[in-house]
Amino acid sequence: MSLNLLDNFFNNFEESESMKNFINDLSNSLNSNNMSKVLGYEYHDLMKDDLTIDGTKITTKFRDSMLTERNNILQDYAHQTGNLYYVYSVSMNKPNSYNLANYVSDGTHLVITKSISELPTNCMLGAVLRKQNNSFVIDAAATKIVGKAVNSMIKEKILEQDKYLNSQRINGHTYEVAEKYNNRVILYDLDIPDGSSEIEEIDFPKDLYDSTKEGDLLIYHDGKYCAKDSLF
Repeated sequence: MSLNLLDNFFNNFEESESMKNFINDLSNSLNSNNMSKVLGYEYHDLMKDDLTIDGTKITTKFRDSMLTERNNILQDYAHQTGNLYYVYSVSMNKPNSYNLANYVSDGTHLVITKSISELPTNCMLGAVLRKQNNSFVIDAAATKIVGKAVNSMIKEKILEQDKYLNSQRINGHTYEVAEKYNNRVILYDLDIPDGSSEIEEIDFPKDLYDSTKEGDLLIYHDGKYCAKDSLF
């Protein structure tokens, strides 16, 4: 996302088993509708392993790109408005705690872990916090501003991903199945001369997914993947 577009957002919106149980309880109690009402925008957890946003699976390549851009948005906002803390994940190492990214106006940031007892009531993933009298408080306006900027970036990245994947699906090319997991397939385009074209394919027919294994050869033909031997 360009800094000009980010500036527009800022200007327009001034205003263990116990650990598993905690994460499950958190997920159940904080559904997307409740989170949207509290945060003022629809929050997307970019840290999920099998990330799907608005029905679109997100590849590792573009999830990483989203995380980088979100970091840039938060760092730029901290540069403009001062030190902030962004609640970005549930801690896997410390029970009943969140991981916070602390962005400082001088361009640095670090990660800290805080117990939910040290954080404001209703604190949740996606919230922007400030320090006030040595205590954390939710900055509702900043949460909304940053959230909307991040969501706009996510939409742009989804469009970029669609264009990228379509450019990699080349009619007549042969692809080798390298790996498959969570209905995703890692393919190598064998018709690319340098052999470096690795694709994480997310739009894959279920029947073909179920029947393929590592090392199988596929052909992209008439807008879909087919087992190579099925065409001859």
